[in-house]
Amino acid sequence: MAIDQKYCEVSQPLDDWVPSSIQVRILEGVAAGLSSGRLSRELHLSSKTIDYHVRVMSDKLQAPNRVALVSRAFVLQILRTDTWPPRIDPEAMD
Repeated sequence: MAIDQKYCEVSQPLDDWVPSSIQVRILEGVAAGLSSGRLSRELHLSSKTIDYHVRVMSDKLQAPNRVALVSRAFVLQILRTDTWPPRIDPEAMD
């Protein structure tokens, strides 16, 4: 199976991106496999707000879907690899 290189490279530098506190909670939930509906209930936000933040983070990390978003967050060491459920590395937060 061939790997499409356009999904393996992030062309824009991410040094300036620091996830907000709500993005942190949403990214952790997405990484744990929670749906927008479940996240909206747990975080007391609308599912449209959840989807908006997922889309913003996906655009920033150039991820075409939630799986790629989580994968990139792990590769970029935004999400820690030593915890379950997934947690943000404190150094990656604002």
